[in-house]
Amino acid sequence: MSSTYMLKNPELVHILKQMLAAMEVKDYNKFRIRAYQNAIASIESLSTSVYTLWQQGRLSEIPGVGGGLTQVFKELFTTGEVLEFNRLKADLPAGMFALIGIRGIGSKKAFKLASAFALDDESTAVEEIKKIAEAGKIRDLPGFGERSEAELLAVITEMKLHKKEKERSLFVVAEQVAKRLEYYLRLCPEVSALEFLGSYRRREATVGDLDIAIVTAKPDEVFDHFEKYEEIEDVLVKGEKKMSVNLTNNMQIDIRTVSHEELGSMMQYFTGSKAHNIVLRTHALEQDKSLSEYGIKHGKSLKTFSREEDLYSYLGLSYIEPELRQGKDEVVLAQKKALPELVNLEDIKGELHVHTNFSDGANTLEEMVHAADALGYEYFGVADHAPSVSNRGLKEVMNITNTHIKSVEHINSSTNLKVLLGYEVNILANGSISLPDESLSKLNFAIGSIHTAFDQDRDTITQRLINAIEHPLINIIGHPSGRLLNERPACDVNWTAVFKSAIEHDKVIEINAQPNRLDLADDLVREACAMGVKIMINTDAHSTAGLNFMRYGVYVARRGWCSKEKILNTLPLKEFLRELNIRNI
Repeated sequence: MSSTYMLKNPELVHILKQMLAAMEVKDYNKFRIRAYQNAIASIESLSTSVYTLWQQGRLSEIPGVGGGLTQVFKELFTTGEVLEFNRLKADLPAGMFALIGIRGIGSKKAFKLASAFALDDESTAVEEIKKIAEAGKIRDLPGFGERSEAELLAVITEMKLHKKEKERSLFVVAEQVAKRLEYYLRLCPEVSALEFLGSYRRREATVGDLDIAIVTAKPDEVFDHFEKYEEIEDVLVKGEKKMSVNLTNNMQIDIRTVSHEELGSMMQYFTGSKAHNIVLRTHALEQDKSLSEYGIKHGKSLKTFSREEDLYSYLGLSYIEPELRQGKDEVVLAQKKALPELVNLEDIKGELHVHTNFSDGANTLEEMVHAADALGYEYFGVADHAPSVSNRGLKEVMNITNTHIKSVEHINSSTNLKVLLGYEVNILANGSISLPDESLSKLNFAIGSIHTAFDQDRDTITQRLINAIEHPLINIIGHPSGRLLNERPACDVNWTAVFKSAIEHDKVIEINAQPNRLDLADDLVREACAMGVKIMINTDAHSTAGLNFMRYGVYVARRGWCSKEKILNTLPLKEFLRELNIRNI
């Protein structure tokens, strides 16, 4: 199937959000509006191209995408537009779409402002509404007033976006914020228990805001204590059971207080994901039960839960780990007690992708090996960036490689940890490998990675990866999609073709645990594992401290539904060497 309208996921989300806004303004059926909200949430977290899934007839695999949206996607991909949407927005002021997403401005307020002041140009609407607010003309609109005008002006001036439109924080950044918050909040004697919720608890690659449940009998004292936290920039909401603030780093924190008896219910509800809660709510309704943040209502009685495990059990389900709450088939499998037992950090027995000060690392080979030994690893592979033949010449490169081999042999003679030597070699733009076979053949293994020309078309970049997979001396494909979270999107790759090639040639695909990579993404990990691709987790550490990034890769594997049997570096040494086709042992 061919099309000249290969929209990328962000472009698709932008169109769907505009369609959603138009439907909200015109009071469309609430179930259809909810379907669009669910689909947008699913696509925003998706690494696989929706266009590719459509080509392959697999749109039903996206949580929240049913028959109606399938037709919308077909129309977009084949014609580049949606006729219904064109009709919907025909009498709407175009400027409203630029205002949506500014904090405090939803679709209906955006419509009211754009209509009142004839904002028909989306490109200038924000600047125009700022001038109008400065002139004091918004306060007289019904539903606004002097205070809301001042708040809108402040928001536009500072360009503080609504939390759903803010750039999401890397998980590692949110983790540091969470640790500081937890330490401070536990200083309050009225905090009996504390649990983080939301995308942070689901261990997603990026986190929007931080949601916290606090068990306390005295919410006011907890809120008063929290209000003194030095990182708070402004308080958004301070009610009886909820307090919301913005931190100086622009991250929003939502604290909810709860009794011990209701903690499990609140944890389940606010951990989400939204798609999972919809599926779970449907499952409960089939039993004439109603699910909420307070518990499960059956008839006129409300049953509360202090533990999530008991809530899932009450619905006839095995416990669903937070990482699996994706709105896919987890509820069906939980009914059958068929969910995977997910891999844990303690299962990892070694890794192969780290760097030393030979290339761009901070520590020596000996220091990196010592740190790996302290982690209790059975094996440890160093894969510095390969020396350049074009700069040094083949003879010098061979001498360097031989020196590295002797260094590793010396270390292996004095430690129980099995140290392996490899190189990370570039998959060049023309599809070739940056190091000749004469050098590669002397190593224990080699990792092929793309470091340049990320914007090549799909066919070209897919073939580059396949060329590396087909190379007899490449064992692993490193950080396969090339994405850098919040910096660079993933390459446009035909993953089905890449995974089939990896299976055919018995090669390994990496989950790179660098916090700004987390590559392969979790949805692709699940797809790869379902096909039978070999997967391993590496830190790509450039220092001894970087070896501790392994847990982030494990989180990705867990969100990719991986048991330890699916991850090669959970194997003991002898099996690991065999499965990786390690040479020169």
